[in-house]
Amino acid sequence: MYDRKKAGGNDQMRALLVIDVQQGFIDSRNFEKMIQNIHRLIINSQKNKEPIFFIRHLDKGKESMIQDGTPAGEICHQLAPYVSECIEKRLPSAFFRTSLDSKLRNAGVDEVILCGFNAEYCIFFNSVAAFEHGYGVHVIEDACASVNTGETYEMNDLDIPKFIFSVLDNSGEMTVSELDSFLEEYRSSSEQHS
Repeated sequence: MYDRKKAGGNDQMRALLVIDVQQGFIDSRNFEKMIQNIHRLIINSQKNKEPIFFIRHLDKGKESMIQDGTPAGEICHQLAPYVSECIEKRLPSAFFRTSLDSKLRNAGVDEVILCGFNAEYCIFFNSVAAFEHGYGVHVIEDACASVNTGETYEMNDLDIPKFIFSVLDNSGEMTVSELDSFLEEYRSSSEQHS
């Protein structure tokens, strides 16, 4: 099903993790550009026969923006048609007490590409967890966002995603880039090995 001879004919297998792109988050404000970028990532992964895993956070809290069992808790309607594999989680990490790691290993995945919500929670946690599980990690910054702002944390001037992506990128263990740069690097790698 998945093609190990992709991304330039090498044996590295990537998987796309679409994290918590749930209707309640999308409805909170305009995330249209992020959704368009995630759509482009999905199309790229499909074209290259790479696995795509949607991750959905289960939150029973009545005040939750993504309350489970309501339309707000479902994968957003723009991306729902692409869901073939969905991992449900109750904590920020999709690697903890789920089947994600075993599914990635069974697919021969070496590197995960992350996009979705929220930069300071699930994107951050899953980046670190993926690294700790031995995967290469690439975060696409303009395909990630947060529903929270600096005011949420009483740091009015804080750009949460920018701060988180800087921390991840400066770790030297993960790559953070914008979508166009990622796709260009991907194409260049493919052309070099064809």
